[in-house]
Amino acid sequence: MKTTIFHSKIGEITLYVRRGLSRTTFTVSENGVRISTLPQEVATLFPLSEERVEWILSAKQRIEKNKKKHIVFDKNTILKTNKFTVVFKKNNLIKTSFTAIYKDNILEINYLPEVDFTKKQNVIKNIISHYLKQEAQTYLPQRLSNLAEKYGFEFQSVKINSAKKRWGSCSARRNINLSLFLMLLPEELIDFVLVHELCHTREMNHGKNFKMLMKSIFPNYENLNTKLKNERTL
Repeated sequence: MKTTIFHSKIGEITLYVRRGLSRTTFTVSENGVRISTLPQEVATLFPLSEERVEWILSAKQRIEKNKKKHIVFDKNTILKTNKFTVVFKKNNLIKTSFTAIYKDNILEINYLPEVDFTKKQNVIKNIISHYLKQEAQTYLPQRLSNLAEKYGFEFQSVKINSAKKRWGSCSARRNINLSLFLMLLPEELIDFVLVHELCHTREMNHGKNFKMLMKSIFPNYENLNTKLKNERTL
């Protein structure tokens, strides 16, 4: 059984009452607050304890703070990546919530009129990520090689991943990982990240020598570093 209840501090809570559950669970996500519990535990569950309310409110705050670091899509969103532009178009004729058409550096995402964008953020992000990955696999390894040759660095390998918390990384064996979401950045910041990882092939930490090496290539290192911290991912 599914029920929606309202809490004065938390707001809407979706309550699932099901037999066969091993225990009561509390879930806080971008889609809201959900409680799953057994029929016999409903009576003792409410009112929620102050500790539980504070935990839920804290979790909601973390999610809201995290949202600011990520792009939120709606039907009017126009997203310009490094290699293509994403636009949304209403389409009554498609059979699924979203379909994508990629042509002439335009990724057109068609959507049904009744689609609730707030509940389909992950679907949209997966569509865009698919095309970002294709572009990243074509562009980033070659660009990394070009920069390595230009500035005299050597690395062993490069792999493209879907990391959202790190733009890139470099191992002690000089294996470099790059996030496909680099393709959301302007070229200057892409190069900044690539050179950053190349510098780690010589200096593994972010100490004085590392910063001197970075500044020898990017005299405006501090400015670019600040810009990078303000960039959002999907």
